Amino acid sequence: MIFSPRKMVLIFSLLAFVTLNLSLICQAATESNLQLGGPLYEESLERRYIDPDSFEGKIISAIKKVSPAVVSISTERTVTVPGFDRDSFFGPRFEEFDEFFKRFFEQFPQREFKQRGLGSGMIINPDGYILTNEHVIKGVDRDKIMVTLSTNETHKAEIIATDAESDIAILKIEGDNFPYLIFGDSDNVQVGEWVIALGNPFGYALSELNKKYEATVTVGVISATGRAIQANGQDGGSRVYSDLIQTDASINPGNSGGSLVNIYGEVIGINAAILSPTGGSIGIGFAIPVNKAKRLLQSLTKYGEIKWPWIGIYMQELTSELAEKFSVKRGVLVADVVASSPAQEAGIKPGDIIQEVNGEPVGTPLDLKEAVLRTKIGEKIHLILIREGEKINVELYTAPRPEEVAELKVEEVEETVKAVEEKLLGIKVEELTSDLYQRYEIKKEVKGVVVTEVISGGPADRVGITTGNLIQEINKQKIGSIADFKAAMADVKPGAIVLLRVLHGSWAMFVTVETAK
Repeated sequence: MIFSPRKMVLIFSLLAFVTLNLSLICQAATESNLQLGGPLYEESLERRYIDPDSFEGKIISAIKKVSPAVVSISTERTVTVPGFDRDSFFGPRFEEFDEFFKRFFEQFPQREFKQRGLGSGMIINPDGYILTNEHVIKGVDRDKIMVTLSTNETHKAEIIATDAESDIAILKIEGDNFPYLIFGDSDNVQVGEWVIALGNPFGYALSELNKKYEATVTVGVISATGRAIQANGQDGGSRVYSDLIQTDASINPGNSGGSLVNIYGEVIGINAAILSPTGGSIGIGFAIPVNKAKRLLQSLTKYGEIKWPWIGIYMQELTSELAEKFSVKRGVLVADVVASSPAQEAGIKPGDIIQEVNGEPVGTPLDLKEAVLRTKIGEKIHLILIREGEKINVELYTAPRPEEVAELKVEEVEETVKAVEEKLLGIKVEELTSDLYQRYEIKKEVKGVVVTEVISGGPADRVGITTGNLIQEINKQKIGSIADFKAAMADVKPGAIVLLRVLHGSWAMFVTVETAK
């Protein structure tokens, strides 16, 4: 069918008329359904004034002051993996086939891939020094650490210093006149005090679309101080943190190394870890006190490297059994004293119970460790300890902690006495000889009798004594020979609780053993 031009115009006009009327009908139906007695909404365009001295004003002011100095840190880590995993195909290894498999799988080369990481940091002076967590840059390719500022400028960073124990690292970017943060005093923070956490959760992924690279801000309170936790890292390892600030200000992956500030914009902590079953924030976050970073930076300035104060003791927790044997209720047990250390020069001995440091009580090795770390190298500290029921006051000066404890040279012991079996303990012991020193990698300066056999399931085995351990004391009697060992055990009755001082490698500790009946 063919329509003339005049008919076509008429048809289009009718269609337009019908469409317009249907639209008006729908609009009328909508308006009638709302049944409004006035405007659909009301609005206020009045500009609100926020008093800068008010609580809200101080938070806004702190964020404006701090945000420009908070940075994002991106890293790359080269990871090497086998090109072929024989265990997944053939199960556990058999010793007789090890050489065969070694040769066979040489044709499958190892593969490398890049693992990327994200974290946060804070600029601490105008020359571009940056404070962050050690775990943010641990094991990364040093030429692949990139820092992005809030202005979207990107700089390659150099590692200046790291300290795994405190989980603190210092980086440096080239340039000058950078915005920077002001440190506060973390020793004076109080539970309930308002704090602001700044960082870059998930890197700058939340900013990529609109290219706005400002730090993310969360607000909360200090929930607790002096916390100690063991946190697992992405590399599968774990580290112990102590003296932490706990906050409910949200901290998420990527916030590590960011700043925790008070409402005046002063840094009081470095965001470090979260406690979460899901990997995201549930309101339990932890920050390293900034005063710990200050001490590290002071050491770096003075010595050109990171050094911590040290007194030279090996510590042990005082269990209820040990407390009964030493006739004390609280404190930290000195398991060993390093030769020529401040502790030895001050007269501290194994078996002493340290109860106070500078007037503050200590109840665990972590308490004692943190009390020493809060001092400066060369500073005098005052200890109160218990020895054989007597309270003793000791003063000493801290020293820089050495990387290695020097070994003392002593004469080798001749091989004269054979093994002695002690059934009450379930062990065999021998006097130290040059062969045993070498076999069990025992340092030449130590004394005692070496355990050469442990009866499975016996009294010694139940408390973790193994071959190669050195027994140095029995019920506080020094053991330097088989004769000393026999004399000390002569008075021990079946079923008695015996206090032993045992050396395992370089670690000495006291243990209580219930002898066989």
